[in-house]
Amino acid sequence: MTIGVLFAWSILGCGTTRMSDTLRTGTEQILLSTAIDRSVNDMDFSQLEGKDIYFDPQYLKGASDEGYIVSSIRQKLLAAGVFLKSQREDATYVVEARAGAVGTNRQDVLLGIPQTNLPASPLLAGAPSVIPEIPLAKTTHQRGVAKLAVFAYNQVTGQAVWQSGSHPITADARDTWIFGTGPFQHGTIYNAGNFDGQRVMWPMIGDSNKEPRQLAPGLSVTANSSFGEVPGIELPRPPESFTQKYKGHSVTQAQFSPGIPPNLPQTRGAPSVGSVSSSVSPPKANGSDSKSATGGNSAAGLLIMGTNMLP
Repeated sequence: MTIGVLFAWSILGCGTTRMSDTLRTGTEQILLSTAIDRSVNDMDFSQLEGKDIYFDPQYLKGASDEGYIVSSIRQKLLAAGVFLKSQREDATYVVEARAGAVGTNRQDVLLGIPQTNLPASPLLAGAPSVIPEIPLAKTTHQRGVAKLAVFAYNQVTGQAVWQSGSHPITADARDTWIFGTGPFQHGTIYNAGNFDGQRVMWPMIGDSNKEPRQLAPGLSVTANSSFGEVPGIELPRPPESFTQKYKGHSVTQAQFSPGIPPNLPQTRGAPSVGSVSSSVSPPKANGSDSKSATGGNSAAGLLIMGTNMLP
């Protein structure tokens, strides 16, 4: 007897598993990332192939999963064959993105008795104050919604080049309980219906995403692929900015000096037509020779000639 007790005591044990929950559930994160992937995949960047591009993400600030959106669009641009620049002044074209909606919706439907709180009463001391939920059938429908828009323009000329258009893209997940058994999971984020993480074949919970999706040309951001770098490729050269073009050069403002200042008496007499040239010498005034005028002064000399020809 003693040996049996010792043997039983030796095989007893105790284990503890630490579990925690993140601030956002995994299902919510998958719903949003799937909707973002599909929204970006619907964009056709083929018209920007071979162009030097700066991606401007400033209008995505504050959107849910901002980093994932920015990285997905940059990945799609690179897969389309653009030359992505890290500095705005190094690119000819700018691609600008914005988010109209990035979030989740939830809808619950219950067939049965919902959880009910009973009023407190001294006559029912010790009785439970809450009637638990008694579902005959229950479903929870969650949707992830993403509405993204992108357009491109030439920042040198200010002309529009391309725009993606926008419409909401959704990803959904449904959890169903029948007579307390569940959840049976199905939706666009699953390949098929699941129960306890295992695939099940049941028409009522089959895959709801049966219609084939028409994707834009190009590689999907969720596809596995590799890209070979082309050696000696000739990169596009954007136009130099004004500062870079004239760096190190002195630029002086053009000046105009009339041959005879307007505040001095204008002399009469004019040079002959044959003497009109790029340099006009007015006649002597006050016994001294006037300096010859050049450039814009020629026009002043011609004006004086025309005035002196008046009767």
